[in-house]
Amino acid sequence: MFCPKCGREDEDLFKGLCKSCFLKEFQMVKPVHEMEFTVCAHCGSILSHGKWYDSELTDEELVEKTLIENVDADELVKDLEVIPEILTVRGSIFDCMIHVEGEVLGETLVEEHAVEVKRNRTMCPDCSKFASGYYESVIQIRADKRVPGDEEIQAIDEIVRNRTRKLSEKNRMAYIAEVMTLKEGVDYYVGSYKAARSITNAIKDVFGGVVKESPKIAGRNKSTGKDLYRIWISLRLAAFKKGDFIGYGANICRVSGFDGNKVFMKDLDSHKTSSVSWRDYDKIELLAGEDDVKKTTVTSKTPRTIQILHPETYEPVDIDLHEGISDLEIGVEVDVVEIKGKLYILY
Repeated sequence: MFCPKCGREDEDLFKGLCKSCFLKEFQMVKPVHEMEFTVCAHCGSILSHGKWYDSELTDEELVEKTLIENVDADELVKDLEVIPEILTVRGSIFDCMIHVEGEVLGETLVEEHAVEVKRNRTMCPDCSKFASGYYESVIQIRADKRVPGDEEIQAIDEIVRNRTRKLSEKNRMAYIAEVMTLKEGVDYYVGSYKAARSITNAIKDVFGGVVKESPKIAGRNKSTGKDLYRIWISLRLAAFKKGDFIGYGANICRVSGFDGNKVFMKDLDSHKTSSVSWRDYDKIELLAGEDDVKKTTVTSKTPRTIQILHPETYEPVDIDLHEGISDLEIGVEVDVVEIKGKLYILY
């Protein structure tokens, strides 16, 4: 056995050459003279293997990342070390050098390769949708048998802004494409259906109400042939507000508050607190509003009753004494409400 290049005999051959001649011709990495990377000009995300990923890397860091990831080393190389170096920048072109060091057949080799890296700026699909006003869902804020008040709309708008800002930290599609103020309420056009559901739940946690979803065909996917849908999410606020008076079954109650799951109330007869699920909203009747609360005066008191003046007719009315009003003194002004011909002292 001899090396056909240098004529040495009695040496192991590697691909027909002795070790010395083999290493002189061997290249650790396959030369690549041109590379490129693609970055979204709007959000800075990068395109890798056909998918977009969030990134906070600078252009220089992306160039170095591109150089390192695109080095194609021979299988004989061990302990490969790649050091990228940016030499000059010409607009979107980075003239670079990669310094390569590794071990081959027990010997340490060093190589240098000049590479031109091009930066491509475009817009990722999410940012393209944002720029075009794309939306997947519409949140419709309405109220049952009334129009949402200005204070309600302002508070809801603040919830929408805060929740959207939080969601957008992890979801670029969490944005409000448009806000439509209508005489019956307000509509929020949301980029992401998932974000729209989260925003709706945040509003419902504060204002309660009933949520319904209605999908509507918005087009057809040309590549899959499947229908594309947009989801309309309707949040119907209650006919009543905190402080209003409602009927639920045989009970007459005052609304003490609500959350996303229940309406909390206090029974005006038993004076006990309870709650009812929003699923049973249609069984609740609005009996009187907070504006119906009047003021009157305690005129007399017995061990069993307390007497007040009717706030409109000024006729005396006896009310059974109970723990909640037992400490009231004659001459004290109290709040009362009349529901179905019966006066209740509020406390």
